[in-house]
Amino acid sequence: MEIIDVIIKKLHHQNLSPEETRFFDTWLQESEKNLDFFTKLEQLKNKKEVIAEIASVNPELAWQKVIRKYEKETRRNQLQLFSKRFLRYAAVFVGVLVLGYVVDTFVLTKQSVILPSNEITLQSENGDVQVLSSNMIYGIKDANGKTLGAKSETKLDFRGIKYVDKLIYNTLTIPYGKKFEITLSDGTIVHLNSGSVFRFPIKFINGYKRKVNLIGEGYFEVSKDKKHPFIVETAQMNVTVLGTKFNVSAYPEDPSITTVLVEGSVSLSSSLDNSKEVARLSPGDWANWWIKTAGIKRKQVDTDIYTSWIDGRIVFKNQKFGNIIKKLERHYDVKIKNNYQELNQELFTASFDVETIEEALNSFAENKYFKFEIKDKLITINQP
Repeated sequence: MEIIDVIIKKLHHQNLSPEETRFFDTWLQESEKNLDFFTKLEQLKNKKEVIAEIASVNPELAWQKVIRKYEKETRRNQLQLFSKRFLRYAAVFVGVLVLGYVVDTFVLTKQSVILPSNEITLQSENGDVQVLSSNMIYGIKDANGKTLGAKSETKLDFRGIKYVDKLIYNTLTIPYGKKFEITLSDGTIVHLNSGSVFRFPIKFINGYKRKVNLIGEGYFEVSKDKKHPFIVETAQMNVTVLGTKFNVSAYPEDPSITTVLVEGSVSLSSSLDNSKEVARLSPGDWANWWIKTAGIKRKQVDTDIYTSWIDGRIVFKNQKFGNIIKKLERHYDVKIKNNYQELNQELFTASFDVETIEEALNSFAENKYFKFEIKDKLITINQP
């Protein structure tokens, strides 16, 4: 029996068996540190917010055990987005692991990825994490002080690395309400949308395919290299290219993965068998890969609708409001609770860039009236 499993159940007020109750009570009474630790976890779960410092808590016990759960889950999904030392920085970003909230959400239900903070972060392969402040320009260095890349405002550039001779992966995490751009070592440019996690090698190595991993949404401008195909891996679908421009949306809470090709050609395949091509797209093609059935649907579209987010715009064309809600949440970094179920089926066409979330909702309400209330980052929609 693992104490971490019992803690998770306890935090979610789930019934414990007599044996689990005795096990938990014994652990709780072993030391004041254990009691203080569990008390802090309860406070963090109730607040659901990031605490900058938690020096009074020694998280070593739980961190080590949770690491094993993360490793097992990432192997199952074939996405090693988190290294063995993923939780090394938990004392700084406790929001990554509010046990009852984060572990249950990501490890147990696999429905969403909880971002570590409201800041863009870069995690190196050894587990070190750096916050990428949007207003600073500086070099990204390794543990030995050697420069890996350059950071400038909302951009990161890894071109020019010479001394690296093996695949070393870093992970970029983009919270809701923010976007980021990265130039990979081969010159490929990747625009990352809010709520995305992107794993990439700091340098592509000759003789190896150019593989990256994506959770969320990214727009890729891939540099041509016939000898080294570029592969974007998601949880269910892989996109293989030589040189092209395309958009991939693979948020874990969405029922499907979409790919829109702007220029060039891409090949789609299952993440379980990348050698078997399922579809090949032409410019203007939109492909929708249904996760449960692995079925695919494709059609010609106006690609601007799917790539406008790069320029800070969100565009909807004859989309159901139920689907629009999640995009609004990511774009504005809010949570929307819709109590007006009939509204979810209404179709809307709209475009926003500098508008506030209140202005955006008012424009929808002009076409199909509804009431809404904004309190901090929670928006509640009610039937009129």
